[in-house]
Amino acid sequence: MMNSARWTFTLFLAVLVAVPALAATQVVSVLYAGSLVTPMEGPVKTALAQRGIDFQGQGGGSKMLANLISAGVKQPDIFISVDPKIVLGLGSKVLDAETFASTSLGIGWSESSKHAALFASVAAGKTSIVSALSTPGLAIGRTDPKLDPKGVYTVEAMMLLAGPDGEKRILGVPENDAQIFPEEDLLARIDTGQADVGFFYRTEAVARKLNFIPLPGKASMSDQITYTIVDLRDAPHPDAAKQFEQFILDGQGKAILQSAGVEYLSAPIVLVEKH
Repeated sequence: MMNSARWTFTLFLAVLVAVPALAATQVVSVLYAGSLVTPMEGPVKTALAQRGIDFQGQGGGSKMLANLISAGVKQPDIFISVDPKIVLGLGSKVLDAETFASTSLGIGWSESSKHAALFASVAAGKTSIVSALSTPGLAIGRTDPKLDPKGVYTVEAMMLLAGPDGEKRILGVPENDAQIFPEEDLLARIDTGQADVGFFYRTEAVARKLNFIPLPGKASMSDQITYTIVDLRDAPHPDAAKQFEQFILDGQGKAILQSAGVEYLSAPIVLVEKH
């Protein structure tokens, strides 16, 4: 009887000790541009867990995610967009926003691609990107311009690089079902050989260890492709949101994203000031 009572008391103490530990875990809900999926769901999530923060993230096309926020389908603490115009379109839902980094647009492929030698020739300067992308039977992957800014940048870049006729020859119609994949799936399509080459931001290619060549000149869109972090009004977890923002802008998250190919600006640019 005494042993049973002692066991019950010991279990009671264990529960008391465990409860504060559970209560200390914070949640932060983040919708982010799908080009950041590899670092976000890997080292960022791990580093935050070590700080007692449960990172609940969802990647996808920035336009699609903004539509979910606008419609009230999603109410995250933080939104990271790859197009500042999309952020401005959220209006009063934005508490404050800062553009903090940039990247460039290019083509990426894996060593297992059946056209790996062709694109190695491009990397060596022996074949032009336009010529390589015009190869008959080449399976190209890109994102939907209706849902993802990268899809829009891809069409604009190829217009600059190949002209209207070349762009149409390489990409077909803007919503070409044979080429378009969801933002979060495109990397996997390259890995599995369902696409021979894809249009990616440098961040995605570096994080996934793909071979990558930026598009030349203004076609790289490096002056337009920027990342903006947004604090959303009425965030469910405002304290965790502040910690996450600091983590990304000035803390360990900055080093993680830089190692994944994100190019930080010398100082963040205030897009929407808190008021």
